[in-house]
Amino acid sequence: MKKVTLNGSFPMIRAAVMGPVVRALDQSGADCDTLLQAFGMSRRLLSNPYEMLPLTRYVAAFERAAEVLGESSLGLRLGSELQLTELGPAGLVFLSSPTLRAALRKFALALASWQNTTACELLHDDEWPIWTYQIASPQIWPRRQDAEYSLSIMCHMIRLVRGAAWNPVEVHFEHAAPADLKPYARIFRVPVRFQQPCNGMILRPQDLAASLKSADTQMARMMERHATDLIASDTVPHSIVEQVRDLITRRLAHEKLIVADIAKDLGLSHRSLQRHLAEQGTSVRQILREERQRSVAGLLERDGLTNAAIARAVGYADATVLWRATRNWKNKPT
Repeated sequence: MKKVTLNGSFPMIRAAVMGPVVRALDQSGADCDTLLQAFGMSRRLLSNPYEMLPLTRYVAAFERAAEVLGESSLGLRLGSELQLTELGPAGLVFLSSPTLRAALRKFALALASWQNTTACELLHDDEWPIWTYQIASPQIWPRRQDAEYSLSIMCHMIRLVRGAAWNPVEVHFEHAAPADLKPYARIFRVPVRFQQPCNGMILRPQDLAASLKSADTQMARMMERHATDLIASDTVPHSIVEQVRDLITRRLAHEKLIVADIAKDLGLSHRSLQRHLAEQGTSVRQILREERQRSVAGLLERDGLTNAAIARAVGYADATVLWRATRNWKNKPT
């Protein structure tokens, strides 16, 4: 049967990135839980910073949060206030690198452990180096908040290692210019250009060679190893069946699984997903049943778990629903 791949993997990002957004909503008194629920998330899901979320949901939730708060430059502000630990190993690799050049390059490599399908690199255009950031999937749009958050973070991190007075040469964004440009002047303190080919920050050549006072060779090695281990352990499967199975497994206990939502997270239409799975002799419903059977079998081997707890762990409302499901499983082939 034909093996279908989606550019190698579907866009994912660690739950830790939602921390600043949740704090901003809570501090304003906004209904954070309702917003999270609208995008298939919850505080319980986000309590594990290593949990992986569909990038599409994160980007859309960030855009909605800015609307709810009435703060169009939310990403800019949150990036300038970020705690480096919320970037996982990428933030600590940056902080402990010997020079800014090394910090930017090691950061780009380590960031792959925190989010995928993102182009993040240090380029040299003639004599002016530029650090660029861009979500690789053009279908994820609008994405203004994520872009401004990411460049604001990088400016903030460089100032942490080079001093608060440091400024880039120029800042570029792929989206159109908003009506109010004052927040950009306040954060970057340099010219900002919009509707550019990519998001980027132009630096001075001498910036790259400067030694960083926060350099820590042992820490850098540890965090690089940690990032490598995360990438290896969370590599997303390539076949469409494996990708659907992986997504269902991650979401089983946390949210209601809807075929249309799964298709959207994979960058497919509802009909296309069904067609691809049918070509391989399966369906979302069948994969979901298989994963629930596997999970229930494992949970039943644990001591002290009630049927109600097992039911919740596999996404059922209560023990009665679980009992009905297990009875049906016995009458159907696996």
